[in-house]
Amino acid sequence: MKSLTKLLTVVLILVLTRSASAEVAYLNPSAETGISQCAVVKNRVLAHTSQILPLNFKGGKVVPGNAGDQTGLVLENLDYLLGKVNATLYKIVKLNVYVAREELVPEVKQRLIKELKFKVQPACTFVVSQLPDPQALVAMDVVAALDSDKKISKTEIYNDNVSGFRVALLPAGRTAYISGQAVKADTLEEATKKTMEELHQTLKYLGGSPENIVHLKAFLTPMKQGNSAMDVIDGFFPEKRRVPVTLVEWFSTLPIEIEMIVALPEPAADSRPAETVVYKTPTGMKASPVFSRVAIAEVSDRIYVSGLTSKEPGNYSTRIHSAFDQLKAIVTEAGSDMQHLAKATYYVSENEISGDFGKIRQEYYNPKRPPAASKATVKSVGIPNRILLMDMIAVPVK
Repeated sequence: MKSLTKLLTVVLILVLTRSASAEVAYLNPSAETGISQCAVVKNRVLAHTSQILPLNFKGGKVVPGNAGDQTGLVLENLDYLLGKVNATLYKIVKLNVYVAREELVPEVKQRLIKELKFKVQPACTFVVSQLPDPQALVAMDVVAALDSDKKISKTEIYNDNVSGFRVALLPAGRTAYISGQAVKADTLEEATKKTMEELHQTLKYLGGSPENIVHLKAFLTPMKQGNSAMDVIDGFFPEKRRVPVTLVEWFSTLPIEIEMIVALPEPAADSRPAETVVYKTPTGMKASPVFSRVAIAEVSDRIYVSGLTSKEPGNYSTRIHSAFDQLKAIVTEAGSDMQHLAKATYYVSENEISGDFGKIRQEYYNPKRPPAASKATVKSVGIPNRILLMDMIAVPVK
């Protein structure tokens, strides 16, 4: 009976979110938390937004207020931006929430439930990070399915002149997830420039084009220089095609690490891989048994998993195994497995966990098929007494 109830819940959400030609399904949605264990989207153009702050977009300033009110304003801004590309809040498949302080997370969650309850329950990840504007208490970026049957062959980017918000449309098709890359330098600006140059070399190796970059996420320090890093990143693109970017503060000896999502051209029919995801190591880079330099989703379908932490506190090994065991169960139920993970982002609030984390990953990953990944030491993973958060994208086995 429990399994039947779960199935009916998934079917109900699927029916509520079905369009004429595509599907969005939410697995095990929770009315209590307002999120699902994962969201599955099939054959749909996806909108990727920049990191959206609680701005009065006509004035370009963060509106002071409590975390709940700022959350409401961020959602208004997201709805405005998504509307420009024929998407809505109610087709979000992944919601990434960045909160300035851990104690504000419950207030943000409650406002999200109030605003989105019974409308959408996406996969969701919360991270505590200082934000680009010190007045901002919360920011978000999303991945949302389009409401229309629109088909595109290359990335389309919309830059809103009034607000400065950005959204890129990812075609339904091959997508490269490029692991975070970092180049050492004396200043954040110099490191950003050299890292972007290295990413462009990786893109060239893949046969991709800068005009098809969809989203960049930068882990950097210090956040107070985030605008300078943004200026360097923007300098790599024409003004009207500046890509959506998210900034996360990390604690590292490296000034910045940047990961990339890019649409790739479709291969000839006779050269299409049999696998739904393939893994690459660009020339001059070293392969690793626990992460791939690049993972290429060869199909349009995506599985976005909500951020996973250990169910209970414990030693490092217990916490890590708990998160991975949850992941394995979720992706299996969604039609994937541990050999078809495309992208991982690992957030840790105690860097001492890294040794155990590296070892235990080898218990779960095929050394020839680990996901592309980034690992960032952050202020908090948003839940008291938790020190590891795993954020995953998978593709179906078939």
